[in-house]
Amino acid sequence: MPRLAAHRMIALFLDFDGTLVTIQPHPDAVHMDAGARRTLAVLARSPRFRVWVVSARRQADVSSRISVPGIRYLGLYGWERAPIHARPPGPVAHVKTFLTGSLPAHPNIWIEDKEHTIAVHYRSAPETVRAAAFERVQRAVAPWRPALRIAPGKAVWEILPTTFGNKGAAVRRELAAVPSQALPVYLGDDLSDEDAFAALPHGVSIRVGPRRNTRARYHLEGVGQVHGFLERLRREIL
Repeated sequence: MPRLAAHRMIALFLDFDGTLVTIQPHPDAVHMDAGARRTLAVLARSPRFRVWVVSARRQADVSSRISVPGIRYLGLYGWERAPIHARPPGPVAHVKTFLTGSLPAHPNIWIEDKEHTIAVHYRSAPETVRAAAFERVQRAVAPWRPALRIAPGKAVWEILPTTFGNKGAAVRRELAAVPSQALPVYLGDDLSDEDAFAALPHGVSIRVGPRRNTRARYHLEGVGQVHGFLERLRREIL
């Protein structure tokens, strides 16, 4: 905390699922803690902070779930900075059509359509079913490489255009528009956050969740500790 207190501006980047909210069996079931929302609102109003939420969700989805003015909401791994309503025809739509007819018929295997990407969820699916589903995902994407890539996450495979980049690219883009003396701080729990950790070798990178190999320099055990960290920022930095 002393390092953060020494900087006049902090660029705070937060993942959503698994960082600000506890992961649920279905994405629609997550709940934003009211206390954490109030803390974020105070930070977002402060001239000392710039706050972003960088999520695999659509920009409008994550914005509506947090609903704090002043936060910059970035959807689809940072690519979506404003609502985009037109669905572009292309490889993602073809992959969804293929997978709709070929994925194993199991209640724990399902497709989430995000218009510009699709996510194949497999939480709690048996290993044999999961393996069969991944084989179908690889087969579906193969004809469309290198236009598409598979981004693995927690019990999910995201299929998205390679032009979207990753969270690391999004963080670098956003930092280019803030004063150079700002200290970047990034909190995330998933594999997709590793690109952001790598993009901030001189910043404060914090891995959330069980300990594992990571490019982050620091660690918090879970969502509760993230909320505690944000509250400490409010009390000790403002």
